[in-house]
Amino acid sequence: MAITLRHLSVHGPGLLPAKVVFDGRRTLIRGPSDTGKSHIWKCIWFLLGGTATLDPPPEAQGYDSLELAFLHGEHEYLVRKAMSGGAARVLVRLDDLWVADGAPNPLEEVEQDLGELLVRLSGAAGKQVLRNRSEKGSVTGDDLRHWALLSQPGMISEDATKGKGHGSDKHVSSYSLFLSGLDDSAVELYKTTSQKDQAKGRLAAAEAELARLRGVIPADTDRASAAAALAQVDERLDMFATQLQARSSVLRELRQQIFAEGDALTTATTRLANATSMRERFTLLDLKYASDLARLGATDEGIAFFQALAETPCPLCGTPVEQHVDPGNLKPKAPTKYRDAIAAEAEKIRVLRRGLQPSLAQEQTRLATAETDVQRLTASLKALEEQETAVLRSASLEFDSDPRDLAESHTRFSSLIDAFDETVRLTGEIARLKEATKQKQTALVRNVGQHGDEVGVIARQMLNDWGFTSIQSVHVDPKACDLLIDGRRRLSYGAGKRGLFLSAMTIALMQHALKNGHPHLGVVVLDSPLKAYAQKETPDNDREIPTATVNTSFYAWLSRFQGPGQIVVLENEAVDPVAARALNAIEFTDDYTRGRQGFYPPRPIIAPPPGPSAGAESDDLP
Repeated sequence: MAITLRHLSVHGPGLLPAKVVFDGRRTLIRGPSDTGKSHIWKCIWFLLGGTATLDPPPEAQGYDSLELAFLHGEHEYLVRKAMSGGAARVLVRLDDLWVADGAPNPLEEVEQDLGELLVRLSGAAGKQVLRNRSEKGSVTGDDLRHWALLSQPGMISEDATKGKGHGSDKHVSSYSLFLSGLDDSAVELYKTTSQKDQAKGRLAAAEAELARLRGVIPADTDRASAAAALAQVDERLDMFATQLQARSSVLRELRQQIFAEGDALTTATTRLANATSMRERFTLLDLKYASDLARLGATDEGIAFFQALAETPCPLCGTPVEQHVDPGNLKPKAPTKYRDAIAAEAEKIRVLRRGLQPSLAQEQTRLATAETDVQRLTASLKALEEQETAVLRSASLEFDSDPRDLAESHTRFSSLIDAFDETVRLTGEIARLKEATKQKQTALVRNVGQHGDEVGVIARQMLNDWGFTSIQSVHVDPKACDLLIDGRRRLSYGAGKRGLFLSAMTIALMQHALKNGHPHLGVVVLDSPLKAYAQKETPDNDREIPTATVNTSFYAWLSRFQGPGQIVVLENEAVDPVAARALNAIEFTDDYTRGRQGFYPPRPIIAPPPGPSAGAESDDLP
């Protein structure tokens, strides 16, 4: 689906907008030089993504922003951009243009880049074109503008239609896309110089590595023998691993038993130490009880001896004993009480000692049991450890090969096999890289089929309608992206015919693309297609048809144009009133006193009002 231009306007603070409104099918803006027609073309180019800086005329002083509105289906887009350049702001009405009360629906911001948006709207999104024979890329806004907006110098130029510089190959690819609807995604790319250099570097590295590997491999060794030797080593290692696994299983069981026995021995040793400690404590307590009984017996004997003694006065002073001691102690009952108390205490100790004997006997039994367990477990643990030692000793005797030798042999033979495999891989890689360093040059032939003939038919009918009735055949040269008129290249004609023939091809390409659903911007803007043909002083000798005839025929054809697509013509040449009314032409008069002076509203402060113009024939190049 194509776009349709609605209006172009330029704005400035405190100034009336400069605005032109475009018809949906064909628009003619006519007027003498220096009235802003080429400036309109440049503004359209600028607002459709062109990056060249505008060179506004004096009348544009004070204006600082531009706006281009266009339709795509039911949606209206507005592109706003500063005249000084910079990024464009894109707005869209995503719903229907108008609501029930007649007011326009609100605009919403479009985040997509303007160039990408135009490519998507033109139906070229995702299409691949050749930038050169070594690189592909997406269609850009420059491709759309190149084949839709024709400047006056470009139409009469003797340069190829694809243009000059690095973008010319891309323009050829995009022309083929618009013509045939087929992109270049299937085209095989040439290798770049950088890619070839990289391939040469990798080739040299691969050859050096191959030479190194061949030096490592013994001359009398092949891969089959190395693989057989490796299989034998693997077999021995498998046997070794099996034996180790069986030995490991036995050792694991033994060590589990050793662990269990050691744990039980620790427990038994703890019980033995506990029983020994308790027996010693009980023995010590029994000795204490015996000592206490002996002490109490001695005390009792002393008291009995005291009771048996007769009272005698002091041998020194003769004083009676009653005067030296407490008389109460000399009473007969006091020693008896002491002896009764000693007897009671002795009996208590005897009871405690008798009660201690069962506990002492129990601890003695525990001690004997613990000693037996410790002896048994110690003997069992020793036997298990001797069994483990025997198993380990027998393992070293059973293996007739050194595991280290087997491992080294395995590594050596594996390395040899890897080297053989790597030489095979490198040989193939070297062959591939040798091919990569070469580039088979093949001519790029795009199959445009009958599309070129169909565009030629449309262009021939168009040129016949413009007055060139003697033309018998028009064909498209897809390599040159140009026309062959009666077997003659377009660029071989004079400036006037070159411009008109290129205009015809550009319009025909648009119509053909839109009829067949091929990508295209959908609009063609022509800057002064008739001017060069109408110039009186020119080396062009191909004007066998009068200028007036061509002008009249061209305007008549334009008034009948109904699409598909939209045509905007900016022209110097006069149009008769009937055709002007049919075209609803926008007329610039270059006169303050009548009609519309030019693109920008008149401002007397800029320059004094000029007199009526006679239609200057000077060049309309800014």
